[in-house]
Parts: sequence; C-alpha cells; structure tokens
Amino acid sequence: MRIVGSLATKFAPPFSLVLHYFIGGAALNLIALIVLLLFGSQFAQPFYNLQNAAIVHIQLLGFVMMIIFGALYQLIPVALEVPVFSFRLGYLQFYIYLAGIIIFVISLIYGNLFFLLPVGALLLYISMAIFIFNFFMSLKHLEKFDITSKFLIAANISLFIGISLGIFLSINFFTGWVSDIFRLVVTHIIFTLLGFIPMVVMGVSMVLLPMFSLAHKFNDKYINIAFYLMVIAVFVFGSGFLFTGSNYILVSGIYLILLGMVFYLLQVYEIYSKRPRRTKDIGMDTMFYSHFVLILSVIAGLFIPFMEESVYLFGISLIFGFFPILIYGSMFKIVPFLTWFHRFSNLVGKKKVPMLVDMLPQKIPDIQVVVYSLGFCVLFVGTFLHIPVISILGTVLMLIAVLIFVYLIYYILNFKVED
Repeated sequence: MRIVGSLATKFAPPFSLVLHYFIGGAALNLIALIVLLLFGSQFAQPFYNLQNAAIVHIQLLGFVMMIIFGALYQLIPVALEVPVFSFRLGYLQFYIYLAGIIIFVISLIYGNLFFLLPVGALLLYISMAIFIFNFFMSLKHLEKFDITSKFLIAANISLFIGISLGIFLSINFFTGWVSDIFRLVVTHIIFTLLGFIPMVVMGVSMVLLPMFSLAHKFNDKYINIAFYLMVIAVFVFGSGFLFTGSNYILVSGIYLILLGMVFYLLQVYEIYSKRPRRTKDIGMDTMFYSHFVLILSVIAGLFIPFMEESVYLFGISLIFGFFPILIYGSMFKIVPFLTWFHRFSNLVGKKKVPMLVDMLPQKIPDIQVVVYSLGFCVLFVGTFLHIPVISILGTVLMLIAVLIFVYLIYYILNFKVED
C-alpha cells in the first residue's frame, strides 16, 4: 500500500476553504445536540418520522458530511496526488449547502413539506452535485487507482444516487407519485448513510491512519475485501431492494455491509499492530479508539431483522458514536497542523514559532473525548431501555463535550505565541 507523507502538498487548497467547512461543521454539531436535547432524546417511532429525520439530517448533513467535504478538499491532493479542479466551486458549494441545510431542517421541524422542504432539498442537491462534479473533474489527472481512489469514486457515485433519491422523495411529498415511500427512504439511507459516508471513511482512513501512526509494512488484503463487499452490498443489493422491495434482498445487503465493516475493522487492527509510535497522541489514539464504537454498531446491526430497537441502536451508534468520535480525533490532528503550517511555517528560522504539540491544550482534549464517550454510552443505554431521563442525561453530557470541542477549535485557530 502506498503511504502518503504529509497533509501539505503543492496542490493544497486555500486554508480558508477548508476552514469554512470545519467551522460550519463544528457549529452545526453543537446545534444538532441542542435539537436532540429539545426534541428527540427518546427517538420517536417509526424511525423515518419527521422529528427523527430533522435530528439525523442536522448531525449528518450539518456536521459529519460538512467535515467530510472540507477534509476531502484538503485530502484529495494528498491522497490522490491530483489538484482539485476548482476551489471556487468549493466556496460556492459551501454557501449553497449551508442555505440548503437550514431550510431543509426547518421544514422538517415545522412540518412544511410542500414548499420549504423541496426548496431546501433542491439547494442540497445542487451543492452536492457541484462537489461530485468537482471531484470527478479532478480525476482527469489521476494516474494511480489505489484503494483510496477506488473507495472515493464508489462513494461519490453512491452519493449521487442517494441524493437523487432524496430529491425525488421531497418532490413526492406534494406530487404523491409514490404512495409507499418506505422503499425510497430505506434505499436513500443505504446509498448515503451506509454507502457514501462509510466508503469515504474507509478510503480516507487508509491514508490518515498510516500517516499519523507511521505504520508501514502492513498487509492490505482486508481493506480490499471490504471494498468489494461494500460495493456489492450498496449498489447491487441496494438497487435490488429499490426495484423489488424484497426483505430478503434488504437483509442480505445489510449483512454484507456489516461484513464489509468487519473486514475494515480487521484492516484497522492490522495498521494498529504495525505502528512503531507508542507515545500518547490524543488525536491518533481517539481515531483508533473510535473503532470500538463501530464494533458496537456491527453487533447492533446483526439484530436489525429481529428487533426494531436495533435499527435505532445501529443508527445511534454510527451517527452519534463512531462518526463523531472519529472526526474529533481527526480534527485534533488536522486542524493544529494546518493552522501551524499556514501561520507559522514561513517564520521558521526567523523568529520563535510554536511546536505542533503546543497548538493543542493539554488534558482538555482528553476530557472532551471521555465526556462525549460517556454521554454516548448513556444515550445508547437509555434508548435500549426506553427510559427518556437516561437518554436526556446522555445527551446533556454529549452537549457539554461538543461545547468543549468548539472551544478547542477556537483555541487552535486563535493560537498566539507569547513574546
């Protein structure tokens, strides 16, 4: 496997472009937890009702995918060794995307399905189509099709199908073309939540985990198996369920996705076992640790055909467990480096500059990760036992942790060297 050396390349984007997405993502992460506390700590049934949809879309579109888009603008030149086709399209995508999220979520919270929902969905569709166009135009100079590029290509195709189903769903609310929307909703989830996001995570992890841990000489057979399992599960079984509505195809597809996640976990362990660096590193340690939550997701997913609660537990463990904790760890590595590189690297040898380790305060990141993890566990238990007060307690802890995360981002971006 090719090991990438640094986040900084000659094709790197403007720092402000990446910051747009990172700051927007952190702010919407905070809003998502506030909305979860106010409206949905016990998660109303069925799982695809408007209340749950609003909470999930703020967290996924507003936080998880916002960070993913920003990270990919930085990582595409690093991982694929090609320039991004257009940074201006990246800025344009951000503002359309942000407007789309705000309108879309408000429409779900207030049940305005016939005007605001299609407008918000259309803006989101346009913004993500811009990203997909920008991504594939960037591939014109791609020479090496390694596992990361394969994952990112498959992920973007999956995203295009997922958002196309999403815009059709929003239009269907006032046209009524399809009376049974369950099949559309589930397929939309398969191509976005279980297709795009996990495949981006798997592909990008094969760049970041070896880079940050300095792991080398590891076998990459597991991640290659995971890739083919994910592609077959999402594209073949996802499409199969859309056109047939067969529960057998749906369950088979979900189990294939879970199997793909298992092989991805084996690959992460393979990298972890070959890392030479054993010193404490809160960013890298958190990235590896987050995969324990993914194990919990896989276990919950195994019971989806037998217990309705498993749908909630599987979704919660991904949306409020694995994805956020992995992102927090990544941000503790990426944001300090980019801030240092853009503010202090040209001052090396001319005046006093901080060390990279100085860019992150001691202890506070550890507290953030511990409090968030504890809150997630409490939320998980509360949801499993159907006890709202426990779920609310877990949400409060997670909200405190997200406030700390926002403070840490502010601290890093405003870091100053004492004279």
